[in-house]
Amino acid sequence: MADKKFVNLHESYMRRYERGGFLVGDVFEFNDDYESTDCYKELPKATKDLLTKMKESGLHIRVTGIKDTSPTRYPASSQQSSLDVNLNLALDEGGGRYSYHVTVPGLLGHAVQYAPNLLPIPDAIRRKDKVNIKPEEYVEDEEQISNRTDRGGTEPHGLTPTERSLPKQNTVIPSEPATPSPEAATYTKQYLSDLK
Repeated sequence: MADKKFVNLHESYMRRYERGGFLVGDVFEFNDDYESTDCYKELPKATKDLLTKMKESGLHIRVTGIKDTSPTRYPASSQQSSLDVNLNLALDEGGGRYSYHVTVPGLLGHAVQYAPNLLPIPDAIRRKDKVNIKPEEYVEDEEQISNRTDRGGTEPHGLTPTERSLPKQNTVIPSEPATPSPEAATYTKQYLSDLK
């Protein structure tokens, strides 16, 4: 083993507090007083309107990119990251879909941690439905138009109540065969009658 050469590999990665406390994929939350900060007041009106729309949507706002506010002196060096960053934000519509992309100063908010759990489902995405925990007897109204069928009768508008339940007994249809049944003369039937 002493004659083999080993190459030490070191992985370089960005830690949370080397980039202003943000990582790509974080949930972003605006500070309570973000509208009174100088960096917010310097934003154009269209950007302010978009930020208001994003905040009022009720969806999670995600960090999709982190950029330094000023260019680095040595771009190839990973040691040049600063704490003063601009954030690329987008609305998380679920399923990996992002919309309303915008770049804002990192001073407007902070990252919200949900680890190790998953993000809670926003109320804007939840379907509002009536959950019936206690069973109730449900009686359908026969007069609803969805419970009526057009059979060409003389009823108003030609609609009659629809039969929505299966019959309780078999319905015998009167009929006579046109030819005698070939089963009556089968070998098996004669054999079984001979056994009795």
